Amino acid sequence: MTTGIRLIALDLDGTLVGHGESEVSERLKRAVKKAQANGIEVVIATGRHFSTSRSIGETLGVDYMVTLNGGEVRNIDGSLIHRQAIDIETVEEIVKIYDTVDSHYWLVSNQAVYQRALPGDYQSHEWIKFGFDITDDRKRMELTDFFTAFETLEVTNSSETNIELNRKGTHKQAAIQYLLDERGIDVSMVMAMGDSMNDYSMIQSAGFGVAMGNAQEAVKAMADYITDSYDQDGAAKAIEKILKD
Repeated sequence: MTTGIRLIALDLDGTLVGHGESEVSERLKRAVKKAQANGIEVVIATGRHFSTSRSIGETLGVDYMVTLNGGEVRNIDGSLIHRQAIDIETVEEIVKIYDTVDSHYWLVSNQAVYQRALPGDYQSHEWIKFGFDITDDRKRMELTDFFTAFETLEVTNSSETNIELNRKGTHKQAAIQYLLDERGIDVSMVMAMGDSMNDYSMIQSAGFGVAMGNAQEAVKAMADYITDSYDQDGAAKAIEKILKD
């Protein structure tokens, strides 16, 4: 087994499953179970909301879920451990953009996930994540640059056509670090695996950072290891590798 790995952090979409899918492979189930039997804790770290990712966590027998790009950490039973919300002044600025951008957008609060809709009482919500899907490269880059200028926002993506916004300093690695600190585990003892820029922070910081074969090029460039794509059981193969090495 790769020396010292005590926690494995796994992205979902494009890493364990295709985007929006929920069925993991039997090989992955076996690999995760073997890692857990070797005393390694496995954590899901996803951009998804808890409601759309919980079933995968339950299937894999994990205890903790990092969701919304690190905006929330929950026990698998759904109880909230940690949340990072965007300040209302920044929320007001994001809301203004919705009237000017002709694209699909979504937003997540402590109350619900909304698709192309803003609740009338939005100021009473705690807003955790905002997203846009823009296929026009120029428009997407312009909006990315606009939001990057905000000192209060963390800007990333989970695919090459979207933009995702969280509170500044909120990302998967920060949430994982919250769990590590509680356990007294050093980040060098972490294996992190993903495919997109919202996985960058945890892959870069981990003792063993793994990019999927289908990962964005920037993620591949800084990973310690590149495994096969998600649809070729790349995640299972990477876990098997650390258990064997």
